[in-house]
Amino acid sequence: MIAQQHIYDGSLIHSRFAYRFFNKEVSPYGNIVAFRAPMFVSDNLIDLEDSLTKDYIFSDDAINFCWEIPNLCPIGAVAFQRLLNTAIANVLSHIIQRPIQMKGDDLMVHDKFIGSDKTEREVGKVSVSITYSKDNVAIGHTGINVNAGKKAPGFAYSSNLSDDQIEVFIAKVVNYFNNEIKDIQIATTKVIV
Repeated sequence: MIAQQHIYDGSLIHSRFAYRFFNKEVSPYGNIVAFRAPMFVSDNLIDLEDSLTKDYIFSDDAINFCWEIPNLCPIGAVAFQRLLNTAIANVLSHIIQRPIQMKGDDLMVHDKFIGSDKTEREVGKVSVSITYSKDNVAIGHTGINVNAGKKAPGFAYSSNLSDDQIEVFIAKVVNYFNNEIKDIQIATTKVIV
């Protein structure tokens, strides 16, 4: 589902959100919403590392994916986040024609670029991502920079996707999520021992 959000400030994933978007169409397997909006997260940080270093998340223009999946513990939430982010990296790499390497949950694009700090770099971070599990429900977010902007950290990479590419990208990621989460749930029913 493509949602209407004016900015991603982190508050959306501080609690369960799927029913707000899907109502009675909420999937028991898991749900994803996608939207294009700037990112600015400072007060609603979930990542303790970012919070301790007084870091923030910023992007002038980003594609945001937020998901909610029942029946996942914290390790399952992180494992799914990395599975989803790997799929996102594969789709994005195909579109931008640049190699993307996973570093934990981060998507690192191998491409020369000038960061917001005017430093030339060979590799840039095109994503932000976080997930957690509360009451056995995984909730997460992955943001992909379209245009990171001057306020973003120097290592932030801009994918510079066109409007048409964004539409294709979102559709492919949402389709992947819906098929994968359903297939994972079906796989749990095939065991006969």
